[in-house]
Formats: sequence, structure tokens, C-alpha cells
Amino acid sequence: MGSLGRALRIHMPELYLRLLNRILTPVLLMLALFLLVRGHNLPGGGFIAGLMAAAAFELQILSRGHESVRRAIGPYLNSGIGLGLAVAIFSGIIGLLKGLFFQGQWLEVDVPLLGHLELGTPILFDLGVFLVVVSFATSYLLGLSRVSDRAAVNSEDTAELQSPAKGGPDFTSGVDAPNREPTP
Repeated sequence: MGSLGRALRIHMPELYLRLLNRILTPVLLMLALFLLVRGHNLPGGGFIAGLMAAAAFELQILSRGHESVRRAIGPYLNSGIGLGLAVAIFSGIIGLLKGLFFQGQWLEVDVPLLGHLELGTPILFDLGVFLVVVSFATSYLLGLSRVSDRAAVNSEDTAELQSPAKGGPDFTSGVDAPNREPTP
């Protein structure tokens, strides 16, 4: 196989992953939005929607690398956790206006193209949970990627230091360094 064939074989999984990333990331994010919006009436909600969005960001990390994802969204992750907590607490405090903490409050709105909508504090709470979960999970995944890169670099450095070509020990031939006699 020529050099072009070797180059294609080496980069083919990356090519497939980038193609899947372009297709699946928007699908995963739309599914997360769908689960978030329907969560206060049917199964779904902020937690599962946050995990779905974090899965989309993990796909980004795998296909583009953690450094580019860290540059794009990394500075906003801690703020997202704080904002999500604030939104969730605020949604509970709104219920105090009617007498009970976390009592649902509803606002009915007629929207021209969408029709009659009922917006309430449960969706606000789900939004807060969503922000906390997606921010925390993505932060955790970025941290795992960083540790994984460090481990890979350390294992490459260790392998290079122990390489017989670099003067390291050669445990297979009984010679522990170049220009030395074999050890008994």
C-alpha cells in the first residue's frame, strides 16, 4: 500500500467521526430541547435534556479535540452552573408569592403562529436543572479529556526514555545500555 493509502487508513476514522459530528450534534441538541420543553407534562425534563446536550458536546470533544471545545464553551461552564442554580431557586421562590415554596405558577399566552401556550414555573425549574447538568457534565468530560491527554503524553515519554535507541534499558536482549556488555 502506498503512502496515500496509509494516510487514508490513518485519517479515515477521524473523517467518519467528523461527518457523524456534523450530522448528530444538531440532532442531539434538538432532541435535548424537545425533552426540556415537554418535561413538565410528560417524561423528560431538565436532567435528561442536560445529559443529551452533554452527549452532543462529548461528540464535539471526540471529533474536534478538547482544546477547541474548551476555548468555545469552557469559559461559560462555571457561570452556567451558577445561573442554573439561580434559575431553579428563583422558580421556587415565585411560588412564595402565592403562599407555598415551589407551588406552580402559570402564565397563559396567545402566540400568533403557535396558538395558546401555558408557560409555568416547572419549565423554569427544568431550565435551571438543564443548565446545571449540561454545564457540570461537559466540565467533567473536558476534565477527563485533559487527564487522558496527560496520561498519553506521560506514557509516550516513558516509552521514549526506555527506548534502546535513546540509551535506555533493553530488557529483551540482556543489554541495559548501548556499548555495554550483556548482563549475565
